[in-house]
Amino acid sequence: MVYLIFILLFILFYFLNSSKLENFINNSCNTFFKNKTFCTFDINSNTCKCTYQKDGVHIPYQGPANCCNEICRNKSKEQCNKPIENKEGNYYCNINGTCKEYKGTIMNSHIAANNCGTDQLNNQLLLPFTSKQNCEGSLSPCDKFNKTNLSTDEKKSQCLKNVNCGFCTNNYGFGKCIDGTAEGPNNIVKYQQCVVNPSSGNKFKYEYGDFLFY
Repeated sequence: MVYLIFILLFILFYFLNSSKLENFINNSCNTFFKNKTFCTFDINSNTCKCTYQKDGVHIPYQGPANCCNEICRNKSKEQCNKPIENKEGNYYCNINGTCKEYKGTIMNSHIAANNCGTDQLNNQLLLPFTSKQNCEGSLSPCDKFNKTNLSTDEKKSQCLKNVNCGFCTNNYGFGKCIDGTAEGPNNIVKYQQCVVNPSSGNKFKYEYGDFLFY
């Protein structure tokens, strides 16, 4: 019995060792994904995730659980992209009206790690800016109303007091303040689903102006 307990403790110690854990996970990973998966910091969830990049598609897709999930999950924001720091470059993201700098990479095989998360209104990937100047040029007075610590009702209430903004709510109840007029969003390509008084189920409700009198 004592011998069995000793063996079990030895096995536990073995797998608690991070380098051996990484080797075990990589060895059980599908050959196709083995050299394609890497850790990417997810701005939306503020976590480090296991991802992979399809050839020619610079989007960080969710990687298989047995490739690097455990490894990435245990990494901090600062450590998430550590393996590619020797090939790094800075990029900037418009986060609720403020340009924030992030560490990225210039490696083509990992370029999907350079992103600003997804637009939770339409689930589109938000591409980064290569300079702070370009990022600041993209800022809108409506961005500041989309802070994550605000509820949808709070965002909407503050947003609709600004004559330059409109509020769009998707079919899942998530709302976002965007540039717009009474007719609809200014960017009709990016937010083409946002319409006033939507009649179909795949359209999002767009509202404008609590300051107006109807």
